[in-house]
Amino acid sequence: MKKLMQQSLKIVLGVILAIFTAETIGLKYSSTAGIICLVSIFNTRKQTYFTGIKRIVTAFLAIVLATAIFYIAGHNLTALTIFLLIFVTSSTYFNASEGIVVGSVLVTHIYSINSLGIDILVNEVSLLVIGIAAAWLMSIFTINLKDEIVRLQIESEELIREKLMDFSYHLIKRDTNKKGILSLDALDDAISRGMEKSMDYNNNTLMKDNRYYIRDFQMRRQQYQILSHMDTYMESLYLPVQETIKLSRFTLSFANELDEFNDGKEMIVLAGELEAYYRQTPLPKTRGEFESRAILIRYFSDIQYLLEIKYEFTRKSEEV
Repeated sequence: MKKLMQQSLKIVLGVILAIFTAETIGLKYSSTAGIICLVSIFNTRKQTYFTGIKRIVTAFLAIVLATAIFYIAGHNLTALTIFLLIFVTSSTYFNASEGIVVGSVLVTHIYSINSLGIDILVNEVSLLVIGIAAAWLMSIFTINLKDEIVRLQIESEELIREKLMDFSYHLIKRDTNKKGILSLDALDDAISRGMEKSMDYNNNTLMKDNRYYIRDFQMRRQQYQILSHMDTYMESLYLPVQETIKLSRFTLSFANELDEFNDGKEMIVLAGELEAYYRQTPLPKTRGEFESRAILIRYFSDIQYLLEIKYEFTRKSEEV
């Protein structure tokens, strides 16, 4: 609701500012400046700025083209038709359709006035510049999303930690009638909101690359998918405590070491040591022991994958 109210307020203020400016300097069709501002304010700064540049270029070219056609063919409906055919087709072909409406509206002013005087041309260009400038000015006022993104990072990190601690407990618990597996719905929601706000945050900065937060939540999404996969067999995972106690402690250590700036390198070393320990244990002798060992290896492999994802993300982020 806060975001909606802010966007609505920006549009209203921008429209009023554009119309007021156009009226103050005595431009004809001053309300057009407000309409140009209205259709040029978007949710992010990048979209507002880049679309505004496209509209300035295409609308200016539209005025030049229309002036040439009206000069040659006169101010009549045939000349306007020729202009629209050329302008709409070329704008669409060159992927500049954002400027079609604005350019066409400005040219219809020239058509209706039935004049090619320098004053009307200056008037139309001024309406264009004022409308776009007002949209750019309003785009400066955006909600600071960084604090919310950091909060969602901490929230998702804590939910992953709780999930790992739950797995750690589940590895050694003896009450097979109790379902202790925590739901991942809250984590899924936190990551989705974090990704959305990270993309908005990146698109609201022009001179700085803020894709770190997008990559961070992409990494967390990968971890979520692995945890979801582990959920499919954890509730039926009941191995002898002597086989799982080391793995349970390792999982608990992983959960406690979880941190945005911890690359997990030490945990990867410990994982290697734990893998060496399991390689030295006696091979399964019965079918039940074999199935238990297979599940244990499956779980250990997933935990290692979680670690590797975190390590690779941290390493690549340091290289950027």
